[in-house]
Amino acid sequence: MSHDLHESLRDNVRILGDSLGRTIADDLGQGFVDRIETIRGLAKRGRQGEADGRRELIEYLRQLPDSELLPVTRAFNQFLNLANIAEQHYRARFRRVEDYKPGSQPALGELLERARGEGHSPRKLVESLANMRVELVLTAHPTEVIRRTLIQKYDAIDDCLTAIESSSDYPERGARAKGRLEELIGQAWHTDEIRHERPTPVDEAKWGFAVIENSLWQAVPDFHRDLDNLLLDTAGERLPLDAAPIRFASWMGAIATAIPTSPPR
Repeated sequence: MSHDLHESLRDNVRILGDSLGRTIADDLGQGFVDRIETIRGLAKRGRQGEADGRRELIEYLRQLPDSELLPVTRAFNQFLNLANIAEQHYRARFRRVEDYKPGSQPALGELLERARGEGHSPRKLVESLANMRVELVLTAHPTEVIRRTLIQKYDAIDDCLTAIESSSDYPERGARAKGRLEELIGQAWHTDEIRHERPTPVDEAKWGFAVIENSLWQAVPDFHRDLDNLLLDTAGERLPLDAAPIRFASWMGAIATAIPTSPPR
């Protein structure tokens, strides 16, 4: 299984890289893509310890016209972003596989059973979990430069990789996912990655709402329901209706308005 996962990582990096290459070729021409490949090849030789490759790379970069410096940098930056998406996707999939291995890590239900086995009463378990406090603090820093629209596109690219991997029996589904992947990578390439103005408190609030909407809105209630059901199975009681084991605070706005003494709200 581990070997298959490594193959999946390489395949996904290749899929994303090929799509980015086609996007750049459509925008700047195949000649520009060829220059990118030349730089990549020379850099690879330099990393392998070839002194000639390193010298040729430096000389090649020196000869680039000023008008191509930013596009070259953007091309490599976008490829690294896509490679990171593939690696994060691989790690998440590997983690899911590992979670199904017996004894890999205790599930919450196992921990509750262990607590019962060590003599903790059902009432004590209920009280402990009801009084548990996990505080998630939302923050946005002025140095955060990746635009929210790009983050959303990267999340959608990850979803496309999942769809492609699960479409072996449904080729039309895989074709749709690959088409959508091409669109997203094209949109990412034509999006200015850098935020040129310092975010306002309203910008920070929008970022926070996006985090809540895209992940926390579903994940926190799911966790709460799972915890409630596990407690019922283990201790015979549910969490009190007013129990809030997960709470939220925010530094947003306080940072942007330079109020270092403001506590999380």
